[in-house]
Amino acid sequence: MTIKRKKHVSTPVVIILGVLLLGGAIFGWYKITKTVSYPKADIVEGDFPKKQQDPQISQNYAPELSLEQSANLTVVVNKKHALPSTYIPELTYIRGVQMRPEAALAIGSLLADAEKAGFNTKIISGYRSYKTQENVYNGYVSRDGQTQADTYSARPGHSEHQTGLAADVGNASGYCDLEICFGQTDFGAWLAENAANYGFIIRYPEGKEAITGYQYEPWHIRFVGVDIAKNIITSGKTLDEYFGVSSGDY
Repeated sequence: MTIKRKKHVSTPVVIILGVLLLGGAIFGWYKITKTVSYPKADIVEGDFPKKQQDPQISQNYAPELSLEQSANLTVVVNKKHALPSTYIPELTYIRGVQMRPEAALAIGSLLADAEKAGFNTKIISGYRSYKTQENVYNGYVSRDGQTQADTYSARPGHSEHQTGLAADVGNASGYCDLEICFGQTDFGAWLAENAANYGFIIRYPEGKEAITGYQYEPWHIRFVGVDIAKNIITSGKTLDEYFGVSSGDY
């Protein structure tokens, strides 16, 4: 009986075959990976449902006042000088709104005397927090656009209402509330004539729009103390001009 011997493949042949197989595998993997497109980490616009966007608001970088400066009774807050978002003054209640104690005492006397003179009055608005002003301003931007809103509403941080020293006042009937015609009402005329006697000024007077950055607001009064208020009225200047503070638009 003849025993057949098994044929053995030589070692060099095995090595060559192994190299060819490995090379084919690498080439195949390269082709696969080369044809696959991997997206960037950035979310591509349109890939995901969009939520309702907030109004597109241009930001400004006005110098921010210190907390100590913010608490000063004569602090000038305008479109070029901002209060810190964290600033909250000492507050007390007066006729349903909050104001700084000094301003609250003064406006209480002002309105009491106005009522003795025969006017029915009210405070429409006093202190507003940074967040409240942000909501108010954004609402106006959504309604009228930023360019228009900036003529009559302050951006958050730039509102005098955050100082606790400002108030919007009006006739108890609501007639001409927050409107230029308020200045032509009997109470509006009395206010312009007598506000300084109680330490208040009409902060955004008529004819000074380019300086204050806001339209004429005969209803918006700002407490600065009796002496300074009278000096400002006599000078015919705005608060910004009186203290030589930069003003105007953002």
